[in-house]
Amino acid sequence: MLTVTHFYREKRNTGVSIEGIFRTVKQDLEGKAKINEHYCDGALSRVQNTRQASKYASEINHITGDVNFLAMGLRGKKTILTIHDFGFFENPIHSKIKHLIYRTFWFSLPLRYVSVVTVVSEFTKAKLQRYFNFPEHRIRVIADPVKPVFRYVPKDTTNNPPHVLMLGTGKHKNLDNLIAAARDTNFHLDIVGWPAQDELARLKEYNVAHTIYNNLTDEQVMERYVACDVLFIASHYEGFGMPIIEAQAVGRPVVTSNIGAMLEVGNGSAILVDPNKPEEIRSAIQALVTNREHYEDVVTKGIKNAARFDHRVISQQYLELYEELHKMKK
Repeated sequence: MLTVTHFYREKRNTGVSIEGIFRTVKQDLEGKAKINEHYCDGALSRVQNTRQASKYASEINHITGDVNFLAMGLRGKKTILTIHDFGFFENPIHSKIKHLIYRTFWFSLPLRYVSVVTVVSEFTKAKLQRYFNFPEHRIRVIADPVKPVFRYVPKDTTNNPPHVLMLGTGKHKNLDNLIAAARDTNFHLDIVGWPAQDELARLKEYNVAHTIYNNLTDEQVMERYVACDVLFIASHYEGFGMPIIEAQAVGRPVVTSNIGAMLEVGNGSAILVDPNKPEEIRSAIQALVTNREHYEDVVTKGIKNAARFDHRVISQQYLELYEELHKMKK
């Protein structure tokens, strides 16, 4: 049986999407591959964690994201690196020195020592090739999976007032324009995350009804999907856009951006809007909650789209990649 080690960042109470994805893969591949897990030690430096990596190496090693630098400690091994996005790399707020350090130790050097890079979308693949000229024949596009906790629950009628769910509150998530879209409407915003002070002030100024949630488990996020009428994920940037397919799997329509990975993942199954135009966002949400036929049509298309990302489908793609590396000479 194949033996694989999944390498993770240090354990944390929040931001567990990467861990959740690959924990699902491990469960799906039980009996087909032996998957060990190694977490970085938060008490150690990145250099020390890199040095330790080789001690936990298996026949095949898979760096699951966010700790790309571990590849330098796995030199000579069959190693896969998963890159989820280039958001931090592209963020203009970082100093030139910080950007250079990140470019060198998270990408330029690690990419020399990996056998294959997996990316979650064609959008991210294009950026990898553009920024680092990484060979296309060593890139595999394997999307994020819908975890089994997110399952279909019918919605017979919409809430009054309609509830619009948003997951994540970094500035790129575009809460500002959702607030502007909700102004002078009866929309109730369910926001999962930590809105910035200026966003909280604007919610109050515009008298937008809202509830804020944070530190939710997958099961609690599922409850929020079930309770909502529409998912808003018209971000300025996403490497993939996991909430799109999660909401669709649950049976909720999605309003997302007409750019980047969100266009790639949601095209033909979600309502696409210009993320910079609050009036488009408002119109899209209003059309869904006031026209039941339109609502059901978008839900049906979403369920079909989400099936492409079923966790068993994605796990099989990873198994095939592990088998491919198993046959590959060092």
